Amino acid sequence: MAVLLHISDLHRTSDPRLDNDQLFAALASDAARWDAEGIPWPDLVVVSGDLIQGARPGSIDPDAEVAEQYAEANEFLRQLAAEFVDGDLRRFIVVPGNHDVSWHRARCAMAPANACPDGIARKSLEAESGIRWDWTSQQAFEIVDDEGYESRLDPFRRFRARFYAGVDPDPLDCGDDIAFFDYPDLGLVVVGFASWHGNDCFCDVGEIDPQLVAKSRELLKQSTSSIAVAVWHHSLVGGPRARDYMDQRVIHQLIDFGFSLGLHGHQHYPGAAPYELRLPNRTSMAVVGAGSLAVGDSELPMGERRQFNVVVLDPHEEKVTVNVRAMSREGVFMGSHRDDFGGNTFSTLPLPHSPARPAAHSAVIPLDDAFAAVETGDYARAMELVEDLGPEHEFQKRQIQVEALSGLGQNDEVLALLNPPQTIEEVTRAVSMLLERRLFDEAVERLEVGEQLLDRSTANALASMIKARRMGS
Repeated sequence: MAVLLHISDLHRTSDPRLDNDQLFAALASDAARWDAEGIPWPDLVVVSGDLIQGARPGSIDPDAEVAEQYAEANEFLRQLAAEFVDGDLRRFIVVPGNHDVSWHRARCAMAPANACPDGIARKSLEAESGIRWDWTSQQAFEIVDDEGYESRLDPFRRFRARFYAGVDPDPLDCGDDIAFFDYPDLGLVVVGFASWHGNDCFCDVGEIDPQLVAKSRELLKQSTSSIAVAVWHHSLVGGPRARDYMDQRVIHQLIDFGFSLGLHGHQHYPGAAPYELRLPNRTSMAVVGAGSLAVGDSELPMGERRQFNVVVLDPHEEKVTVNVRAMSREGVFMGSHRDDFGGNTFSTLPLPHSPARPAAHSAVIPLDDAFAAVETGDYARAMELVEDLGPEHEFQKRQIQVEALSGLGQNDEVLALLNPPQTIEEVTRAVSMLLERRLFDEAVERLEVGEQLLDRSTANALASMIKARRMGS
């Protein structure tokens, strides 16, 4: 099982409606309730874009304004990292959104076209066309400074390079606009995409550079993890008058390469839906959208609140559960009962294993092998086999370790493992081992520690045995 804290659309500004400390306090306070609600603690944090709002029109120094916003975003993200993943930035995935594109730099790289080109309606929305259309001025523009136009992405690129500075292995080592994270302990590999290809002040279409989509297939080959997760910003659907979403056809390519789960933001409301590639094996992907964590009130869709998701992946049950948390008017996050989730605070989707990925590691085989190793006296081998067992097999792992350490004559390690004892048998075993060493006071202490596990007759019998051994010594 793997658990992802999925947030999106921070929209940090120099004067946010909800500042970092208020936002973090509300989120951390909600997290303290998750265990009681059956929501596990996250293994990873995923941030799917729009870290900042961007410079305001007419700003005197837009670059300085954007730098100030990224400083605020950096502060908040590091607060999250410290709280949820012990400050380990290898377990923190960040991708950009359309608000992370510098519109000022994009506009400075353009000039009015001498004439309106044929096919302007189509060309203005194509990333590589070099043509844009401004509906406000009813004017066609040409991108005349390619280097300046490319620099519209520099503020986020610089921010993310500083954010991951010193992280080993470097998740950005494979390119500016794609990030690679492999978690073999979770059976998970994550690729983060920038869906800003061709996005600027006049073109708000979401697109991932096709070269990066193709590159993701090669990156996945580096991992033996069974579940592949793709993260980007733009949503996959929009109304009839909208253009600011991503072509669903790219999802079919990602499914074909082996991705089982996609995470995005942008739409400012949560969502969960399966997407299917109708090949003979009918492979599919679960796609999950997060609501906006901190956009301004005026930009929230009607009826929506500030939100985030806790996403639980269970490869063995082949399901993904999306828990939606929403902020009340009073500023408190809690489970969000949603009509589109049937009135529930969560939604469950299938998470089938992609035939393009390695099979999920099963703990049953090494567990059986470890028990067999104990029975045949191969204690060192048994200790090796249980090292990679997950928390769901903690009880069996402990049993095997006790027997193997005893077989190896490492009684000090056995006593340490049995402190505190967890079963009646462990209390009895620990007390007996201490009595064999004539450590009577320690035996009394161990009995007191484990007394709540014992019925009265067993506790009295062990106390009598300690007393008799002490008197006979």
